[in-house]
Amino acid sequence: MKNLKKFNDLVQEGFFDHEVLGTFGNVIKDTMSSSVNTDSIENETELEGLPEPGGSFSNSPAGKGMPLDSNATLSAEQYDSYGSKVGISDKSDNAKLEQPSSGPVGNIVNSAYANLNVPTRGIPGTGRGNLGCGAGTSLMFYRATGYSLAGNTKVCLSTQTIYDELEAKSKEPMSAWKKIDNWRTNYKPGDIIVTRRGGRAGHVGIVVNDGNIISNSSSGFAGDKSGQIEQNYTIKSWESVAKRNPSKTAIFRYQGPYKNNWS
Repeated sequence: MKNLKKFNDLVQEGFFDHEVLGTFGNVIKDTMSSSVNTDSIENETELEGLPEPGGSFSNSPAGKGMPLDSNATLSAEQYDSYGSKVGISDKSDNAKLEQPSSGPVGNIVNSAYANLNVPTRGIPGTGRGNLGCGAGTSLMFYRATGYSLAGNTKVCLSTQTIYDELEAKSKEPMSAWKKIDNWRTNYKPGDIIVTRRGGRAGHVGIVVNDGNIISNSSSGFAGDKSGQIEQNYTIKSWESVAKRNPSKTAIFRYQGPYKNNWS
C-alpha cells in the first residue's frame, strides 16, 4: 500500500506526463492502474461516492440568498485561529464531523479557513485521506451553509458526483448555482472549483482570498500531515489539476440560502 500511494502521488503530480517519457509514460500509468488500483475500495468510492458516515441526511438548497451579514470576511491574522471561535476546535485524527457550535458559519470563505487542518483521514472511503478532496470540500460547504454540497449528505466523496450535480443544478430555473467555465479569470472567493474525474483522479476545493484555494491535501503540504484540509493551491497552480480533464474543469458559484441554525 505504501508503494501504491507513492504511485498515485506521482500520477496526480503529472510525473508520467513529462515529454521525456512520451507515450511510455501512458503505458506505465495504464499498466500500473489496471494491475493494482482499478478494483480498490478507494477507487470505487471516488467513482460512486458513499453516504456520509453515520448516514444522516442534509437538505438541498433552493432559491437565491445571501451570506449572513454578521460574518465579514476574515483578515489574514484570523485565518489559523478562526476555527476555535466557531466551534471547530477538535482537529485530531479522530475528530468527529460535528457542526460548529454556534450554527452554520454563514460564509463559505470563512468556513474554509475555519476548517484548515481538519483531517479527512478518518472518513471511511477516503483511503486515509488520500482521496478526501470531495469529503473535505463538502464538509466546508455544509458547515458554512447548513446544506449539502452534493449527494444529499454532509460528506460526498466523489468529484464526479459533485461536478455532475452542480452542473445539472446550474441549469435549473432560479438555481442556487451558477456554472462558470472561464475559471482562470472569472473567479471569486467562495467559489467551488472542481475538475471532474476523467482518466485520472479529479480534485475539488474552495477559492478563498487572493486567488488561493483550500482543499484536501492527499500527500501533505509544506510539512503538514497527509489527508487533511490545507491552503495548497492557487488559481494558477490549479492548471496542474485541470490538465487531467480540461473540458470538465469549472467553477460553481453558490447563490443560495444560508441556514441561521441547525434546526
